[in-house]
Amino acid sequence: MFSPRESETVLSELGSKFPLALVRATDAARGDLRSLRRWRSDWLQGMFQREVAGIVHARIWAHLMAELDSVDGVTFRTEEPYREVRVVTPLGRTFKVRVKRHSEGDRISSYTTPSDVEFWGGAVLSFDGLEEVPLAAGYRWEAATGDVGAPVISYREGKENVIWAVEVDAGQADAAAPLRYTPIAPPGLPKIDLAASRRDAESGTR
Repeated sequence: MFSPRESETVLSELGSKFPLALVRATDAARGDLRSLRRWRSDWLQGMFQREVAGIVHARIWAHLMAELDSVDGVTFRTEEPYREVRVVTPLGRTFKVRVKRHSEGDRISSYTTPSDVEFWGGAVLSFDGLEEVPLAAGYRWEAATGDVGAPVISYREGKENVIWAVEVDAGQADAAAPLRYTPIAPPGLPKIDLAASRRDAESGTR
C-alpha cells in the first residue's frame, strides 16, 4: 500500500522527468546567480540571504517551466504568494510541489497562512491512487558561501517535521549514468537507482 513516508515509494512513482528537470533548473539558476554577481556584485552585497533566495527561486521556477512545458501530467500554478507544480502520475496520485530553499536541518520558510499550514500538513489520503502528496523541491543553500548547493526533494508532515529528504545527484543531469538520490534526513535511507525510469523519460514523448 502506498505510503508517502517511504521515500523510495514516492520517488519511484514520481518518476525521473521532474527530478531531472529540477537538477537542470537548479544548475541553470546557480549559473544565473553567478552571472548576476559578475554583472552587479554591488547589488548582491547589500542584500539579505532571503532576498538572494528570492532571485534564485524565481530563476528555478522559470527554468522548471521551460523544462517541463507540455509534459503530460505536469501543470503549473501561480497564486501570490505561492508557486506550485502539480505532477499527476499514471496511477492517479498527485504530487504537489513547491520550490523551497533548504537550510540547515532541512528547514524551509514561507508565509504562515491557513493554506500554508494545510499544504505542509502532510499527504491527503483518500482512496488508494487518489492521494495528494505535498513535496518541497529546491536546493541546499550554502550559507557560508552564499551559493546554490545540491537539488533537494523532501516530504514533511508539518513544515518543521521532516519525514525524509534526499539530495539529487546534480552530476548526472546529462550523463549516461542513472539518476541517484542521497538521503540526508533521517540517516540510513537507501540510495535509489532510477536508471530504467530515466531511460523511459529520455525516450518518451513530451
